[in-house]
Amino acid sequence: PSPYCDEYFEVLKGRISYIETSRGCPYSCAFCLSSRCGGVRYFDIERSKKEILALANSGSKTIKFVDRTFNANKKRANIIISFLKENYGKNIPTDVCFHFEIAGDILDDEGINLLGSLPKGFVQLEIGMQSFNEKTLAAINRKTDCKLLINNILRLTAFNNMHIHIDLIAGLPYEDLSSFKNSFNIAYSLNSQMLQLGFLKVLYGTAMSDFPEKFPAYYSKKAPYEVISTPWLSPEDIELLKAVEDSNERLHNSGRFKNTLNYVLKASDLTPFDLMKYIGKKLYPCHGISLDEYTDRFMSVLKELKGIDALELRDNMLIDRISTNSSGKIPKSLVVFDKRFKKIKHILNRSEDTVLIPNVKRFIGILYTQNKIVYVDYVDPKQDEFTLNYIDLRQFEAENEKR
Repeated sequence: PSPYCDEYFEVLKGRISYIETSRGCPYSCAFCLSSRCGGVRYFDIERSKKEILALANSGSKTIKFVDRTFNANKKRANIIISFLKENYGKNIPTDVCFHFEIAGDILDDEGINLLGSLPKGFVQLEIGMQSFNEKTLAAINRKTDCKLLINNILRLTAFNNMHIHIDLIAGLPYEDLSSFKNSFNIAYSLNSQMLQLGFLKVLYGTAMSDFPEKFPAYYSKKAPYEVISTPWLSPEDIELLKAVEDSNERLHNSGRFKNTLNYVLKASDLTPFDLMKYIGKKLYPCHGISLDEYTDRFMSVLKELKGIDALELRDNMLIDRISTNSSGKIPKSLVVFDKRFKKIKHILNRSEDTVLIPNVKRFIGILYTQNKIVYVDYVDPKQDEFTLNYIDLRQFEAENEKR
């Protein structure tokens, strides 16, 4: 029987909802309980379609498919994705988003192109890679075509129409610090919105737990049974990766420092892993501090890097801040006193083309390395990212010299 009854919808009240159209997994990953659940079994596809529509019209804004590998059957997956596309804006409200966990290396051209044709923000993809070390993948019984996986993810991220989440796991067999660094740098280069650095959990009932001689690891005997060390990673290595994880979460996964990271990686010649390690060593742990304080600390340690221009760093951090934060305020480290600012603000707020919208918060700033005025109106403060407006500073001053 279907779990989607009136009583369920009453308690759902717009929260994230879950649906399964299949059970089991085609893979036999040594760290995963799903590998012990037998082959994949599928629910009737017409039933699944009805349940999808019911959830889509329940008020839930995010619907997560809990199928362990949604595209294990490529033909079936494409039928469901096509069904979603056909019903978008008709029987499925346009503000509903669907989340799938897929295997990236078994996507074919039809599936990739279908995903690329979907409306922006309609789907989210979670792609578990675990590692790019082929010896590691073979040891955990995870058959993966790494070259094809990389190519397919790059094709998906190039569409820029869906949120893509990719996973790495620290603590797997034969993955030492050097190997993990390589996996991290490859994963970072794939341009996903989220790169999750997770730590191995040795769960009871998995092959890793049942055959410790084959999968040696020292891990906590209390839930969630997280790895402490392995023959390839010392406890100090694990702690270092915790610092990398913290930096990556705050800087990359938050989406708050895109321009800053791009600039620093290019100017410093550091790899993504080495940059996150450098920041982590300087700032981790830093629990309980505000975004403003973290930004100030982050800027301070970046200035110490070779090749970093302080003013260009400040301008990139300013762009990041005002395009992702609607407070209209900036941290102390980004403030530059400029006697021209009062006049610029007065003219912008009263000029016909840039007049201040009533009851709308505005930020105005100067980008010194670009010789531009930048401003943003926070018409909808709930947005994740805001469009910035740029004005040539020299031209603005010439046109308004006598005002």
